[in-house]
Amino acid sequence: MSGPNRGRLAVLMGGPWRLYTHTLPGWQMLGTVQRGMEIGALAMSPTGLYAQANAGAVRSLDQRKVLSAINGTE
Repeated sequence: MSGPNRGRLAVLMGGPWRLYTHTLPGWQMLGTVQRGMEIGALAMSPTGLYAQANAGAVRSLDQRKVLSAINGTE
């Protein structure tokens, strides 16, 4: 399935990330991220990579899509 919103991320900087996970040691918690119907905490790893965290589970995100969503160019 494809379309103009396929794989699109919505980022809310400073959003209520505590609803989705606890603080991850060494990580910077930035806000929330939504991929389709999935919502989680947007976090930056100690190495500078963006990820989605839900209940302590961490999933890597497409870095270009995150930057695009943060900058409002997506």
